[in-house]
Amino acid sequence: MTSTADATAIVGTPMNRVEGIEKVTGHATYTADVVVSGTTYAALVQSEIPHGTVTADSLRASTERALAAPGVLHVLTPLNCPPLHAPPTQMSDDLPLERRPPLSDLTVQHVGQHMALVVADTLENATAAASTFELAYETAAPQLSARAVLDEGACAGDDDGAIRHGVYQPDHFVKLSEEKLQDSRGADDEPTGAATVSATYTTPLNTHYPIELSATIAQWDDDVLTVHDTTRWITGERMALAAYLGIPEAKVRILSPLVGGAFGSKSFLWMHVALCAVAAREVGRPVKLVLTREQMFSSTGHRPRTEQHLSLVADESAHILSTEQHTLTETSTVAHFCEPVGLSARFLYDSPRLVVSHTVARINYPTPCFMRGPGEAPGLFALEVAMDELAYAAGVDPLELRLRNDTDHDQASGKAWSGKHLRECYLQGAERFGWAQRPMAPRSLRRDGLQVGWGMATATYPGRRMPASCRVTTDASGQVRFSSATHEVGTGVRTVMTQIAADAAGLDVAVVGFDSGDSLFPDAPYSGASQTTATVGSAVHQAATEWRKRLDDMGGRLDGLSPGQLETLSFTTTSDGAADDGPVSQSFGAHFCEVTVDEEIGRVSVTRWVAVMDCGRVLNPKLARNQVMGGITFGLGMALLEQVPYDVHLAQLIGEYYLPTHADRPEFDIGFVDVPDYGLDPVGVRGIGEIGTCGVPAAISNAIFHATGKRLRDLPITLEQLMTPFEDAGGTP
Repeated sequence: MTSTADATAIVGTPMNRVEGIEKVTGHATYTADVVVSGTTYAALVQSEIPHGTVTADSLRASTERALAAPGVLHVLTPLNCPPLHAPPTQMSDDLPLERRPPLSDLTVQHVGQHMALVVADTLENATAAASTFELAYETAAPQLSARAVLDEGACAGDDDGAIRHGVYQPDHFVKLSEEKLQDSRGADDEPTGAATVSATYTTPLNTHYPIELSATIAQWDDDVLTVHDTTRWITGERMALAAYLGIPEAKVRILSPLVGGAFGSKSFLWMHVALCAVAAREVGRPVKLVLTREQMFSSTGHRPRTEQHLSLVADESAHILSTEQHTLTETSTVAHFCEPVGLSARFLYDSPRLVVSHTVARINYPTPCFMRGPGEAPGLFALEVAMDELAYAAGVDPLELRLRNDTDHDQASGKAWSGKHLRECYLQGAERFGWAQRPMAPRSLRRDGLQVGWGMATATYPGRRMPASCRVTTDASGQVRFSSATHEVGTGVRTVMTQIAADAAGLDVAVVGFDSGDSLFPDAPYSGASQTTATVGSAVHQAATEWRKRLDDMGGRLDGLSPGQLETLSFTTTSDGAADDGPVSQSFGAHFCEVTVDEEIGRVSVTRWVAVMDCGRVLNPKLARNQVMGGITFGLGMALLEQVPYDVHLAQLIGEYYLPTHADRPEFDIGFVDVPDYGLDPVGVRGIGEIGTCGVPAAISNAIFHATGKRLRDLPITLEQLMTPFEDAGGTP
């Protein structure tokens, strides 16, 4: 064993992923790879209309036809599904967990709603039998957009039950009461200023599109349910699934070995998981269900559309006097979710007057949910494009405008930051990019017959930390394993936890392991909101520090310890969340990008990118850089490619969903202001998983304006917009 004095610092080194070899050689086990003896296979039947009622006769006839098909063991429909309970209100009121249990009535609330589950001996037989369903509907007029709800009013029967209609204005984001969705400060009336911007910005439906499809295997052993699932919140899924089924949480075990991407789509329980558990109980055998790619669009969430109106007012010195950001967005009729796009405007720039509002319309569309950078990604698109517009209205450089309006405290709470180095991000990024050579006037740069533009934007995302626990197990061979009910979603969680543990315990990383993905491990929150490293890392750090103290009290070496002494080196610790009375933790960054635009064919290419991030202590530079690169690529898709194509009248999916590929990758220059933030946690870290996306679409849009003179405020930016002749575009320098 290596002692503290002998150990080489592990934290801060670019260590390879501990499961990297398994992944690249195909030996890594994901949910769909798990083999359970006696498994049967399920296929979903989904609705084809956005609103109405399915007829009982068509369900009965389709069920009889499916049951007669080869290999079919059971068919679940609203007519025979055992009654499921509603989820606990503390989950459905703040989180996008559906209030209405699946198959609980005959009403249809959106295209793709689960109408039946067919279980057979093989996947082929289940799929074939499901395809024989022919459902008839009594259709009702759907409301398919927020504007339709505003124009038409709430549908009949609006109440506070499982199915709701109309619009509402939520007070705060999820359970974070301090993250106000309706907020104001300063004077009632907007002031008059030397420079103003007032414009509307829109973002479309986006979907997560992870590489790994959602998959579930449910198995009952007497009254104990074991579920293998592609989830990034195993403890929350255990709670929700127990509630739906009406059984104790202690009777549910959730296993999620590795998650192949999620971006929010696997943050909590979706309805197909509950149906899989019910079906397994009905047939008395394990049931496996893997969603198709098309089913992922309607069954595992999406980023809802937003319509944002921004108003900025600045004085003659380009100091902001007033900021307003009003958002209209959407959720389903069966669940709550609000895309919190206005949160960043509350604190990002010094603004004596602020008004932020969010209005949510319930529409006949599947339930939306968290998607990488929820709120900040679409919200900063609008805010940062508006800032670029304000810079031109005030006649100052876009970077200079941001420097002049930088603030040294959190205006929303009045508290100090636990650590803020945004100014360093601006200045370092500008120097690395060569921003000083940027001409102010649009259409000033040209290369190889193409228009060239330079744009920039600010990035920000909260630093969060919640309570978590960690178990340590030490064996006689000198292996020390740490475990927590968290998840490896492809971001390198197992790797950085191993580094934290080895560093704090003074051990060689070769004798340290970290286990996750099992609800039997000590509790941890969901892997999302860029909090896992700070949250679980704090618990791991605490456990490793205590482990080292106990070992030192026994002489400092494992050699020769008795079984009783070894037992004292196996224990569980719990780490608290962030202190309520502590400083505010927020990560910051700056994006600088270059684009080329071929106006003859409407093609834009992002050719160069510089990003400098202030995310506290960097535990693994290799993984951190990889995370930011992935986030930028994610934002590039959001800016130029991604929107869910659907028929606006029927809500049916049409066309294809385009994503960026390696051919769209710019030249990356990623840097960090590597200053630990011990105001949030003992490790000094803040989350890095989402900030890379935040601000990216705005930087691209601003660069396109610099290249073409066209001010584009609607995402994604399309070739039709880029081919519009400049003199007809309405954009002005």
